Amino acid sequence: MAGSTLTDREIKGAKPKANKYELTDSTRERGAGRLVVRVSTTGAKEFAFKYLFEGKRQYISLGRYPSLSLVDARDLILPLAGMVKNGIDPKAEIEKEQRAKQAQTEAEAKKGSLGQLFTGYTEKMAADGKRTHKMVMASLEKEVYPSIPPATKAKDVTVNDIKLVLGKMIRRGAVTQSNRVRSYIMAAFNYGLKHDNDPAHIGSNVLFGLQFNPVAAIPKQTAAEVVGENYLTFDETRALLAELETREGFRMGFHIAKLIQLCLFTGGQRPYELAASRWDAINWQEGTLEIIADVSKNKRPHLLPLTDTALQILEQLHAERIPQNPFIFPHRFRLDQHIRLDSLTQGILRYREAKPDAKVFVARDLRRTCKTLMGALGISKDIRDRLQNHALNDVSSKHYDRYSYLPEKRHALEAWEAKLNEVAQENVIRLRG
Repeated sequence: MAGSTLTDREIKGAKPKANKYELTDSTRERGAGRLVVRVSTTGAKEFAFKYLFEGKRQYISLGRYPSLSLVDARDLILPLAGMVKNGIDPKAEIEKEQRAKQAQTEAEAKKGSLGQLFTGYTEKMAADGKRTHKMVMASLEKEVYPSIPPATKAKDVTVNDIKLVLGKMIRRGAVTQSNRVRSYIMAAFNYGLKHDNDPAHIGSNVLFGLQFNPVAAIPKQTAAEVVGENYLTFDETRALLAELETREGFRMGFHIAKLIQLCLFTGGQRPYELAASRWDAINWQEGTLEIIADVSKNKRPHLLPLTDTALQILEQLHAERIPQNPFIFPHRFRLDQHIRLDSLTQGILRYREAKPDAKVFVARDLRRTCKTLMGALGISKDIRDRLQNHALNDVSSKHYDRYSYLPEKRHALEAWEAKLNEVAQENVIRLRG
């Protein structure tokens, strides 16, 4: 059949023979290959492109007849014939294209998920010494995963996906928390954008392939970000201290009550820094507590003088000490961990529910209360900042001043202690008695 144009009738009528054979569709164009129908010994018919390249006969399978029609088969060989005429081996080109598609498929399969992005980001937080990494991961799991499954490719997360997450939070009244979660997601995607180009990740099994940060275009809820102004007065602080000593009428654990008292009598220390401190950080003879660099927010050690009242609170805690747990505020069930700070939040909520007439406050207001009331006592801002271990960024403090200011801090805390231990509203507040 060589040299003639094939018809459907000829293909349909082709019968099987003892050996397979071909029917050729001639285009009357030399050096451009031919469309052929290969007929097997069973009668199956398959279209193929047959051509010569560098003296070798080559075949490229196109599809079976009649699933593939003669008209469509002729269309399929047109680009292949053009390659042959231009001196290009179409089989090699097809194999090259298949390898590129396979590589692209494998690369897509390696693209990291949203869950891997969040895990990688929070693990980096932990490696950088950021103590909030567990809290951040818990917030992301709680708020994001119900709307965006963790298996979703990070590169496929859209602006609308993030808006859906934050919108749900805003509608339920968690506006301030929505800003927090927005900042966590923003930071996680920024981590992902840098991840693929970080030389430390060469050979990594996970690449995110991010092109942009989907959070960047979403604004914060600025109305929710009001600078905190709430603090307790002297009388309110004294009343709180007295109620924490008895814990009558509300449910609050012993350790949480003592943590709040110690925060106040140490001049507004960060609750986490006290909760994460160990017994060996206390010098009972010198009356000091060292908040070590690993615990301190600014990664600088902080030597804190302890007044008589603070020491008594610590003695009360020591009497309840769990010998196998090294922390001043131990976890109830895990001997290698300190108390969780969400227990502090829960304890304050229970106190507020039981005491609806008392001044409303949250944990961070304790630090502000101490800073404000100590100022009212005439304690200088410099000493108050040093007592609360603020990061001092002037050149002198940052690079040269290594004086501990321990006498000045002790004098300030003793004045603060005396004020807190005054009698007010017929409540005896003296914990020492």
